[in-house]
Amino acid sequence: MNSITLATRAYTPFATVSGSVRWRLDEAPKSLELRLFWFTRGRGTEEAQAVSTMDLGKTASGERAFSFDLPGNPWSVDGRLISIVWGIELVDKKEGSLAVEEFVMGPGGQATVLSAVQSPRSEGKMGSGLKKYFGMNR
Repeated sequence: MNSITLATRAYTPFATVSGSVRWRLDEAPKSLELRLFWFTRGRGTEEAQAVSTMDLGKTASGERAFSFDLPGNPWSVDGRLISIVWGIELVDKKEGSLAVEEFVMGPGGQATVLSAVQSPRSEGKMGSGLKKYFGMNR
């Protein structure tokens, strides 16, 4: 079984993410690595970016401690339409993702929570008219 264990799940910008990774594969991989990355989750096109990687070699099983220095941004965001999520991922370049652990990165170790806008400027006259027609109050 493959697993990633984090020291904590809440980090501040520029902190160090640390933990351990354990893997057991059926055969030796051509290339195995651990990635620090962020990705978007929600509606629309998803984006992801690897920030740093650690080569884990070509052994079929093992366990190793790791640490990555976090950048200053992007902070974790938790919204109804979009979220920005940080994670550590164990990746076999041939097979793909083997394990992922998510965490929060932001001031105070908290995600920025997006709230609904009461009077959106992008709504336009048609959206406003539909809300009135269907009896939706602002």
